Amino acid sequence: MLRLKLALLNVLRNGRRSFITLLAIQFGVISLILMGGFFASMYEGMREGVIRSQLGHIQIYQQGFNQFGSQQPEEYLIDAEVLQKVTKLVEELEQVELVTPRLNFTGLLTDGSRSLAVVVEGINPEKEALLSSAVKLTAGEDLFEEDTDGALIGDGLFKSLNLSVGASLTLMATTADGSFDARDVTAIGAISTGTREVDNRFMRMNLQHAQELMYTEGVTRLVVLLNDTKHTDEVMALLSEVFQEQGLALELRSWNDLADYYHEVVNLFDGIFFVVQIIVLAIVLLGIVNTMVMAVMERTQEIGTIRAIGGTRGEVMGLFISEAFILGLIGSVLGVIFSILLAQGITAASIMMPTPPGSSQNYPIRIFTEADLLWKNGLFGLLIAVISSIYPAVKASRMVITKALRFA
Repeated sequence: MLRLKLALLNVLRNGRRSFITLLAIQFGVISLILMGGFFASMYEGMREGVIRSQLGHIQIYQQGFNQFGSQQPEEYLIDAEVLQKVTKLVEELEQVELVTPRLNFTGLLTDGSRSLAVVVEGINPEKEALLSSAVKLTAGEDLFEEDTDGALIGDGLFKSLNLSVGASLTLMATTADGSFDARDVTAIGAISTGTREVDNRFMRMNLQHAQELMYTEGVTRLVVLLNDTKHTDEVMALLSEVFQEQGLALELRSWNDLADYYHEVVNLFDGIFFVVQIIVLAIVLLGIVNTMVMAVMERTQEIGTIRAIGGTRGEVMGLFISEAFILGLIGSVLGVIFSILLAQGITAASIMMPTPPGSSQNYPIRIFTEADLLWKNGLFGLLIAVISSIYPAVKASRMVITKALRFA
């Protein structure tokens, strides 16, 4: 306690140097918290955007679909009887918000003068409106069950065909039995999923209309939306057990298995964040070492006096490290407080980010201040201050007493 009191007095006595050290610590803590909070918000936004525009939390397929479905999708459809049974089983789970079927296939869309290959999704409009909350309507109106021949066209596809709302189109596709069929559709609106490549080749239509075109009552997949993403693994395990007990030949994949682009972006930004951490560490470390070395030089006679009256080398080291500990504690606490205020201010300002590469939507800057992020970076500031003081403290403890006392 005596050492801490002496250290606190020295910190207060050397106000200018202490202020510079505090600024260096706060710079490091604030930088890391703000950047970490920004990345965390970006990850969450991307994750929820992918879940609520394309993937859902869990997708259920006929067994073998993920291995062979890309070559023979018509052979791995979930039939009507199994669909009804599975839907009932999944809806009974309290973690499930909704379950909706989708029928996916490729086709050729033409306006009479131009034709483009498209990826078609037959959906239940009422349920899909809740699941696909991240899909934005950019023109026209949304799809409803009574729109028997209506279709929502991807924004990029809508523009490339130079369509207007209400335009009549023809969709051609290979049916489930291998024949060829076509249906007239009406472009009732344009939508954006947030991914430019998807929007350039994507369209949605009523599930019943899609099934009539494909000559089938089956669906490609069931998409499950949960009330919280953290329940994904738990529900996956429950459904696997239930399906096995019921003898249902189905397979499951979570959003985590399907979101390859999300994981690539996360890995990229984790690498960037690591490099930034190293740079901030070096800046803060050098700044604190510099001010602590200056402190040792300025207090050479004081150090010599402490040693002359019986102070050990360990006590001299302990005194300087205690001063760094106090500065690190104060700087880290202030850094955390200022980080929270800055994060809330930046988030409230709703500053829009430029459109990311490959995306068709822009987003406001948000910075999360999660407890885990705050305490880890606060501890980081404290540890850096203590580590930075070790070299100057060792240098001070090794001073020759007679030379220190003669220092002017």
